[in-house]
Amino acid sequence: MTDISFTATSAALRRERLAINPLSFVLEGSDLDLSRPRLHASFEQIARAGYTAVHADVPPGFTVREYAEFIASYGLRPAPGYFGGFFDRLEERADVVEGARRRAAEAAELGVDALFIAQHMCDARRARPGIGVEASAERLAVMADGLAEAADAARAEGVTVVLHPHVASWIETEPEVRGVLDRTHGSALMFGPDTGHLAFAGADPVALVADYRDRVAGIHLKDLDSSAATAVLRDGANYFDATRGYRIWAEPGTGDLDLAGVLAALPPGYGGWYVVEVDLPKHGTPFESAVLARENLLAEPYFAETPTAEAPLTEDAR
Repeated sequence: MTDISFTATSAALRRERLAINPLSFVLEGSDLDLSRPRLHASFEQIARAGYTAVHADVPPGFTVREYAEFIASYGLRPAPGYFGGFFDRLEERADVVEGARRRAAEAAELGVDALFIAQHMCDARRARPGIGVEASAERLAVMADGLAEAADAARAEGVTVVLHPHVASWIETEPEVRGVLDRTHGSALMFGPDTGHLAFAGADPVALVADYRDRVAGIHLKDLDSSAATAVLRDGANYFDATRGYRIWAEPGTGDLDLAGVLAALPPGYGGWYVVEVDLPKHGTPFESAVLARENLLAEPYFAETPTAEAPLTEDAR
């Protein structure tokens, strides 16, 4: 009975930490519409889709307190946001680390305990995404050291920084992800994998999560249309077209990734966030996409509301 109760409680806690990035609701071309009317419409739909938490970065025109109240007015809670910087530019490191610290301080004020952090995208890899063009071990070391400094600065604000590998950035391929994580072993920098980005760049998300499970403190859940990804690589398409024309990203459970395997690779006591992220809907409207992603994930045994058939809930347990 104890094991059954633990399974049910764990699933409930996992569902509480299931959030969504509103990207597909606010993306306009290559820009984001973060106006109050657009956010109002987006958050209304996100709440109606069944989510209770939303990726939160304070938009222009809001104070931290105003944004926290704005999110709460829709029955939502803030979930980890995102900070990007040019960690490859050694001469700008102090400014980038300070920017990460400020963003972490905002997160802490919002009541969020983690922050995804990434190297900004670059022109060379925007033009040819997913194949690790112009790789550099020296550059990787510079970025790793800068990310570790940023993680230390964020920890001082009470926030855990998690590395978010991103296609079209200098931290894209599996060797690059492992290189940064291995060089920063023992630092405050944790791991925040994005299942879709890893897979498109040829990595095995299940293996990476399993190998660095003790450092995973947040995860972005997106699926990958492997046939579309293959077409992007075959045609030499750029990142903009890959996401908008080829629509390589898909709602969790509608693509070709082993998301169940990724979830199973997380440590048993994992208490981090799960953030649904689909840049543009693969299926239907942003609202329909959000509903589909949530329904598919909640159908996974990992998020199941009740214990599995192998350990049925007894009347005593109820």
